[in-house]
Amino acid sequence: MNLVILGPQGSGKGTQAGMLVNKYGFTRVETGEILRKIAESDHPWGKRVKSMMLKGALVSDDILNAVLKETLNMSHPKGFLFDGTPRNFPQYKLIRDILALKGERMDKVVFINISEAETVKRLSSRQTCRVCGKVYNLVTDPSPHGDKCECGGNLVQREDDTPDAIKKRLEAFNHSTEKVIEAAKKEGVLVEINGEKPIEEIHKEIVAKLGL
Repeated sequence: MNLVILGPQGSGKGTQAGMLVNKYGFTRVETGEILRKIAESDHPWGKRVKSMMLKGALVSDDILNAVLKETLNMSHPKGFLFDGTPRNFPQYKLIRDILALKGERMDKVVFINISEAETVKRLSSRQTCRVCGKVYNLVTDPSPHGDKCECGGNLVQREDDTPDAIKKRLEAFNHSTEKVIEAAKKEGVLVEINGEKPIEEIHKEIVAKLGL
């Protein structure tokens, strides 16, 4: 089974993706983590990606698409789980097309939805590690090491994690993913989830709706 997990920042999609991977053995395609590794490596895109990430900017589509093409050649005996991508319809189509060439398909698109107010509340409490880029949240996923990351780096709040900036990013997310959600619904593969419930309840609902 190949899955996509979509949701606005702060929706908990990363947490749910991790639970599914641990339980069912999916091969996780988490572009944020892949890009962090590229940023800290000698990869030809390393410096460019690191500069974008430090500014809080989205990595360009040409780099992300190239990363996706490379990643989809990985072994995936239990199927892929795409976390954080596709972020727009062209990327969704790219993934579908590559899977089709391999004789596979996109089985389900899970959309974890939360309100704008909840998004602002959660992201305003977000902390990012200066060293490795890992993200924590004082409300939903605090670091067990206080103001330190598990790698030892200091945790800070991003300058653009203010209510006004968050609302602008949410508008951009809704605009870019609208066609992905519409396409998934038309194809009969969309699974909608209320992301404002407890983590375990959300997980159980996802598992039930996916028939796992």
